[in-house]
Amino acid sequence: MTCMRFPLVLLAILALGLGSATGAADDEVGALTAGGNTVFLVLTDASATGLEKARALAKQAQERTPNSAIVEMNRSDPAQREAVAKYRVAGAPVPLVMVIARNGLPVGAARPAARDALGRLLSLVPSKGKAEYLKILHDKQIAMVVFSRASMEERSPLFEQITALSATPNTNISTVLVDLDDKSERTFIAQWKIVPGKIKKPLVMMVNPKGQLLGQLEGAPTAAQMIELSKVKLLPCGCREGECDGHG
Repeated sequence: MTCMRFPLVLLAILALGLGSATGAADDEVGALTAGGNTVFLVLTDASATGLEKARALAKQAQERTPNSAIVEMNRSDPAQREAVAKYRVAGAPVPLVMVIARNGLPVGAARPAARDALGRLLSLVPSKGKAEYLKILHDKQIAMVVFSRASMEERSPLFEQITALSATPNTNISTVLVDLDDKSERTFIAQWKIVPGKIKKPLVMMVNPKGQLLGQLEGAPTAAQMIELSKVKLLPCGCREGECDGHG
């Protein structure tokens, strides 16, 4: 069995696989995610039943997820008031197992009694690229997801333009860099309907805070072109004017 080293203040938590019953769960989650860990947060309250099943589900997910830990939060505990508000779980069904990404962002949850609850939890654990992408949208920014690989000639000039873009004020654009050859990003790449072997030039995808695709650019577009694409306005149907087939 491979062991992981953590700060001493966390050893008791991890030894039990649970959060402290009296401490603020959000502090524990923060310490663990700051250390690069995914957290499975077991949500309960004074009236919850079936807690052992929730704990078992979290443990199964933790055992299958590298660099992960479990924290338990009793929302009936006054010490958890801020965490309950932060995670917006005051009215959530309990018990529940939530997935907190390594950047501290809650990305979903599963009820222990649900069909294939374990499969759902594992599918919710985001890759590094997807976690960054979700955080950008959560912060109400425009996400520019750049898919490329080291062998692409346009990669260097593209990155120079991205640097220029980041130095441009008032753009509200944050960039996620995804290596097409990174195996850990396969699922995230597939969600964009991208076949890595068919991509010969860098591909830039621009998404607004609502998760709507504004458009894409290939090769090494300029910072000005990226900014222009970020300004595209979509109709309620989610497409540009004249492209909604009469449903706009």
